[in-house]
Amino acid sequence: MARRRSINAAVGILLGLALTTACGGSGGFEADSAADPDSGATGTVRMLVNITPNLTKGYWRELVAPFEKANPGIKVQIDSPTAADGSVDSTLQQLLAAGNAPDVVEGSHNDKVLPYLRDLSDLSWAADAPMADAQRLDGHLYDVAIGQQVQSLVFYNKKAFEKAGIAKPPATMQELTAAMQKLKSAGYLPLQTAGEWVTQAQVMMLFAPTVTTGEPDWFKQAADGRRSLGTDLGPAMDLYKDWLDKGYLDKQALGTKYADAETEFLSGKAAMYPMGCWFVAAEAQAKKDFEVGVFPSPQLNDPAPPRLSVTPGANYRIFKAGKHQKASEKLVQFLTTDHAAVAGQLKQDSSFRTGYPYKLSPLADEVQALLDKSTNHQAIAGSGEYQMPAGFEAEQNKQVQSLYTGGDAADGLKNVDTWLKAHTK
Repeated sequence: MARRRSINAAVGILLGLALTTACGGSGGFEADSAADPDSGATGTVRMLVNITPNLTKGYWRELVAPFEKANPGIKVQIDSPTAADGSVDSTLQQLLAAGNAPDVVEGSHNDKVLPYLRDLSDLSWAADAPMADAQRLDGHLYDVAIGQQVQSLVFYNKKAFEKAGIAKPPATMQELTAAMQKLKSAGYLPLQTAGEWVTQAQVMMLFAPTVTTGEPDWFKQAADGRRSLGTDLGPAMDLYKDWLDKGYLDKQALGTKYADAETEFLSGKAAMYPMGCWFVAAEAQAKKDFEVGVFPSPQLNDPAPPRLSVTPGANYRIFKAGKHQKASEKLVQFLTTDHAAVAGQLKQDSSFRTGYPYKLSPLADEVQALLDKSTNHQAIAGSGEYQMPAGFEAEQNKQVQSLYTGGDAADGLKNVDTWLKAHTK
């Protein structure tokens, strides 16, 4: 979603002007104007990026090092989010207010910054990027992704399932609820969650298939004010509140940070963890005494295969006011077209792209299989016209988290609908 990788955690890449030079497998560009002061392809490019347990500042430095080596006139400054919530978009609002926008940003979702961004519609390499059509707004392309991320996933502890006598992954939310009861009786916290952005993101990861399987463009309709969350998500949120009341989720989870929730699941304390596919990279590095499996979040009552929610993975944007436009363009083209750079990013944050295979773990292979199987049976989330109005996630997160302090599910959805009506695109 998040990084913050919300279900949002969704992602876009903004690119600059087309380059006539080719991008080689060595990680750099062929001879070009990088050292020519008249070309503008020089200077220090400030790139604001997501920092997560997978995407550390050291990782970003290693990623751009080959580019800097091949382009000695360009340096890349990696900037971390400084906002209290640790998100890229909140940090961008502060930087824009101060007149100090970065040259390039990775992982931005907020449509409020669109007026500050370059329209990249005329770039052939941007138009060829994964899910480019899904990211267009009124025909304009502001984001270009390196791959796809799957969001409606539930990771599970195979040992816990075996101990609880659960033979196969649940095919409906009702079966999932029954599994939670067995898992709790077996001594596990059935479902791992957390505070910060995680609470709301997990709700949408869990229940998006219920509303999108029959309406694949549900997010687009909701963003346009043509859906009611109270109607569409009412039964699902009642079920979520029931899980909370029965102790299937930790009632004190709002004090748990995203990284700590990940650690707690990998320590074996919880049996299931709804999260996007970027979790695969963390799982591959963790030391544990159990295997992790994955299944697509099911529909509420229908056992038919649910649509898989997908969003562009790892995106970059270029700001119009940047002082180093040519250098920014070269950097973003490298990050989104250089085979080694793309493959490295896909593997590091567990995104997927046809023609860029990588070996990471059995769990990564399971997610890839789910994605391949879902061809023509997917729902786009968090991108282009499918992206909810800016601030929606924060408002819904407030209402979801209110359930942990005694709030009512129906009242919360009503509040979100009221907010959405006032902020419809």
